[in-house]
Amino acid sequence: MTDKIDIESIQDKNDPYFTQNLRGMLGMLDQIIRFYGDDEEKLKQMAGDFIWLVVQANLPYDTKARHEDEFERCGTFPKYKGEAGISHLIAEAYPRVTFQTKFWEEQRQLDSIPSEQEDD
Repeated sequence: MTDKIDIESIQDKNDPYFTQNLRGMLGMLDQIIRFYGDDEEKLKQMAGDFIWLVVQANLPYDTKARHEDEFERCGTFPKYKGEAGISHLIAEAYPRVTFQTKFWEEQRQLDSIPSEQEDD
């Protein structure tokens, strides 16, 4: 007879890999669905509890550019510090390409080309 592994005792849902990384978060949700999908109440409880952890872990983050080489980190909607959302995680996994981001990148490339006046 083999003992069943108690996944709850070995996996830390508070780990930033699961709460602050889109791939980790989706992996954990998939696991919760596979483990508890046959019990509606348990599934709702486990998925809801995990989503609450994700929300709390991401409150300090926003979708503003982190440095001068970044236009924004907005995956779906702008997110501001203190607000619930994971748009910044979506942006890291799937960066948006829009008219604005293309224009911004083109301007940055033009700005990096030395002008003829600078050579005089």
